[in-house]
Amino acid sequence: MLFTFFLKRFYKNFFIYFIILILILASSDMFLRLPAISSFSAGIMVFILMLPLMSQFAIPIASCLSVLMVIGNLYVEDEILLIYYFRKSRYALTKSLFVFSLSILILYVPIVTEFAPQTYKKGKQLILNLAQKHFASLCPKKFHNISSNFTIFFEKQLKNNQKLEFVKLLLFFKEKSGQQYIVNAQSGFLANNILLLKNGTIQNISLDHAYISSFEKTEINLNQFIDSQERFLDRKDLKFYTLRELNNLENMQMDINRSDKTIKFLDILIEKNKRIAQILWQFLFPFLSLFLIIYFAKSKSNLLIGIFLSGFLFLISYILLNIIKTLAFLGYGAILLFYFPIIVLFILAFYFYNKKVGS
Repeated sequence: MLFTFFLKRFYKNFFIYFIILILILASSDMFLRLPAISSFSAGIMVFILMLPLMSQFAIPIASCLSVLMVIGNLYVEDEILLIYYFRKSRYALTKSLFVFSLSILILYVPIVTEFAPQTYKKGKQLILNLAQKHFASLCPKKFHNISSNFTIFFEKQLKNNQKLEFVKLLLFFKEKSGQQYIVNAQSGFLANNILLLKNGTIQNISLDHAYISSFEKTEINLNQFIDSQERFLDRKDLKFYTLRELNNLENMQMDINRSDKTIKFLDILIEKNKRIAQILWQFLFPFLSLFLIIYFAKSKSNLLIGIFLSGFLFLISYILLNIIKTLAFLGYGAILLFYFPIIVLFILAFYFYNKKVGS
């Protein structure tokens, strides 16, 4: 009875919080990409392609929050005594948590290993294509925000074969380094996301002492501005690979001379183990949530505590996984670091939980 009671509440809360979170995260992501989206249908396509990526964030937080709220409500209704004084109740709770965690992995594992990398890559490519097409449809004598850090104004636009020619341009942009510029040019040609400018001036306005220089010809690579949050798609970027592709790449790399490798064998192993560790974190999130709420729950609404603790757990996992990913210089020892923090954290949390509940 208690097993079914807990499991039903876990699932009910999880799906409610998951839907809310996925809508919030996907909508926020869409808002950031609006400058590159020119139509409603394109926006829907980008929204759908980004859902698996957003699910990577929504599922861990929702699973934590569901457990935190179910156990927190036991405190509000004074039903937590069942957990403290009856061993069978604790066993039913632990069993329901195990089944809940394991079932969530059925949804989470395919997203992390297959769907998120695939759709993320397709989504980024779609956004780049939309932004490229967007240039051809720009109206003259208007300011256009191509992205959050690039604005263009021109007096006239001419189409010359595969090139777009702009007459009398004014550009405002900010590079990833933080340098800000104002550029005037008599004319400019756009081809393959390279803007070739002729006869103009460029002014740096980000330094303490701004300067102006003249040029006859200069080029601006627009890829860095089309999507300010991510670098241009690179086949060497392993985050775009599915787990199956990583395995194939790993086998290929073993057959290639070390001097010919464009992607290091260790980098492939680190990316694979990062995703495996990510799955392990997801499996243990509900248990860690239980251990924490036992210490921090109050006899009134625990919603704010639940939101804080679920965000804290996910943030810790996200920061640790990404920090360890940068430690490739440690060699194969970096792979072990993916699992060490979560195992130590789980053991410590379980010890203090058992000490309090069993006391």
